[in-house]
Amino acid sequence: MDTLRADARRWRALMGASCLSVSIHHPVGKTHAVNRGWETLWRAPADVFLRMSYNMLEDQQLVENGIMPHVKRFFRGEEVAIPPISYDTDAVEELTGKAGGSVWVCSFGVPVRDAGDDFEGVLFQFAVPEAADIQHKYEALIEEQRSLQTSLEVRNRELEETVRLFAAQRDAIQAMSVPVIRVADGVLCLPIVGMIDDARAATLLERMLEAIAAQQAAKVLLDITGVPALDARAAAQLVGAASAARLLGASCTLVGVAPALAQTLVELGIDLGGLDTAATLAEGLTRALSARRGAEPRRAAAAGRGPAPERDDGGEALKPLTKPHGAALSRRR
Repeated sequence: MDTLRADARRWRALMGASCLSVSIHHPVGKTHAVNRGWETLWRAPADVFLRMSYNMLEDQQLVENGIMPHVKRFFRGEEVAIPPISYDTDAVEELTGKAGGSVWVCSFGVPVRDAGDDFEGVLFQFAVPEAADIQHKYEALIEEQRSLQTSLEVRNRELEETVRLFAAQRDAIQAMSVPVIRVADGVLCLPIVGMIDDARAATLLERMLEAIAAQQAAKVLLDITGVPALDARAAAQLVGAASAARLLGASCTLVGVAPALAQTLVELGIDLGGLDTAATLAEGLTRALSARRGAEPRRAAAAGRGPAPERDDGGEALKPLTKPHGAALSRRR
């Protein structure tokens, strides 16, 4: 009897406490008793609430807060510790305007079983005002994070635009660094100034081949007067460019080879692969023009306009000889 009286006193203390909410629930989700602390916590009249058809298992707000799995375990007869949530009593139709509104609350559920293993669920709840501050700080951090993310995206777009402009400028500079000049009909000149690296060699090859195809060039002068040094890799790239030009029907001449550069090429044992060379641009241009003039009669003959006329040592065409001029023929011979 003393034990029962002690248990009863303890239970009455809990049910009479105003600082702790205690509610008794049927396993089907209905509430059939609450204490003074429940009224204090939720600022709602107990008699109004107990006459309602409220069922925790059907509360959509608990689903949205993510604690419905804990609630279901509670109503299956398990002990549960439910994470703190913000619950708004105004979202419950029967309590709209009759309770205290939004409250941050922490909950613990305990089953009380009888001799037949039936049970009631006892739910202990208390307010967690600090959680509101934590939530506000959390929301502020989230908002700050979103703002930073937006700023970062804007900055990334600016950087992408800057990189795009730099790339365009680099391409323009590379294009200007390897100009292609048409010096005569069918003759192109590529003056190269500075060191030849892989990127520049690729640009040189691309622009040269495009110009050869566009202008039907037969001769290309690669002027390296402004190249301070030429290593094996750069020389191989020039030889490769000449080979690619030959595939399009054009021949290349390397002009402007300085004495110091020529000595370096010999000391390094660099083979230019039979690439035609000239000491100066003027010499290379003279060769190219001479070769072009010599090729014109051959092209005309190939086109069916008759054989190419013979020329004397001065480059003038020789007139055909006939029998009445035999003496002159003998003298010429």
